[in-house]
Amino acid sequence: MVGTLVGLSSISTTAAEPTEVDKCTSLTEPGEYVLTTDLETEGDCLTLGPGVTLDGNGHAISGDGSGIGLTFDLGFDESAVVRDLRIANFGAGASVSTPGGEVALEEVSVTDSSVGVRGAPNGRIAIRDSVVADNDLGVGPGEGTRLSITESTLSGNRDAAVSTDLGHSMELRRSTVSENGAGVEAGEGTFVDNAVTDNEGFGLRLIGFVGPTDLGSATIAGNDIEKNAGPGIEFTSCGGEVRENALVDNRIGIQLSGVTESFGDSAPEYEFTANDIAGNEAFGIRNESEQSAGASCNFWGDPTGPDAEGNPTEEPAGDEVVGDVEFVPWAVESVRDGDPVCFGGQTVGDRSGQPTDPDGDGRYEDVDGDGDVDTDDVDALFANRDDDLVRRYPDAFDFSDDGTVDAVDVQRLFTEVSSR
Repeated sequence: MVGTLVGLSSISTTAAEPTEVDKCTSLTEPGEYVLTTDLETEGDCLTLGPGVTLDGNGHAISGDGSGIGLTFDLGFDESAVVRDLRIANFGAGASVSTPGGEVALEEVSVTDSSVGVRGAPNGRIAIRDSVVADNDLGVGPGEGTRLSITESTLSGNRDAAVSTDLGHSMELRRSTVSENGAGVEAGEGTFVDNAVTDNEGFGLRLIGFVGPTDLGSATIAGNDIEKNAGPGIEFTSCGGEVRENALVDNRIGIQLSGVTESFGDSAPEYEFTANDIAGNEAFGIRNESEQSAGASCNFWGDPTGPDAEGNPTEEPAGDEVVGDVEFVPWAVESVRDGDPVCFGGQTVGDRSGQPTDPDGDGRYEDVDGDGDVDTDDVDALFANRDDDLVRRYPDAFDFSDDGTVDAVDVQRLFTEVSSR
């Protein structure tokens, strides 16, 4: 027994040291590699095979404007990883050369190349904590690529941050997409907690897929999509849910461009809710498709709601809406920082207009919506304490601040009116 224990304790558990790399070459054997110096080259630099992990160790590889910085030569479901590396001045900074491979780029910067990251069809590319900047095209995924970009910056790319011809699936989280020729184009995807700002064209464009029965679907939530010279969000074929975003100061907040005849009987579905859609130069929403868009509980930049046909307000001052868009009820205040007060276009009982908050204290003293705070509002609240609108938004009429709307609130409102 003692001998057996001694034998086990003598086995080495020390991991092999990474293989050092000090020149442009092909890394074909699976294992860990570490770059020990900056590399400059004409044409291609490094080729990575399956099972390779390359630690750039903070070093750079730079080219002469041609060739490929990193070529990933992977079979279907084979993978490679690169971290902590700077790549500059290639035809393609990183390129997945064969379909179906899986690539991870972590703490990598790719700059000043014709294409920052180029993907083959049906591959998987994960970019995390990285920078793709000042290229002609930032990321060019292949058809059907699954592209994930997290906690990264895509900026200054002259064409687009991400561009696709035939559609791919994308996840974009906690990243910045700014000052590109255009923002991010994808077939479908999930876009959460990003800043998409100051792009010369669209912010996000969703084009769906080539397949006639698969339009794709997008979830766009919690983003700041601002100051883009084109649409903040454009749907050409893909459907989607857009919620809890700031769509502010773009040329157009949301553009629905419609489905082409090649998609047959398939039709996208749209649901836009709890967004701030304000200050957009031409339109808050422009729907040129044949589909109706549900767009309730959005704030249009003004309590009077969007400038749109069907708005019951006499002179609405919010962003313009055109096309088949169901916008009633709308939020009467910004919705980004809490639950929206969403009774725009609705009235308490049969009163003349939606309630308003003349003094901005969060209590809607102008209960009957006629522009004055007087005893008519007291009467309106007394007669409609159980009105559906009042029950759905009790905080708006809770003048006693006790969490309910009852006769005490009527008395408090009467006292306030009497003291004016």
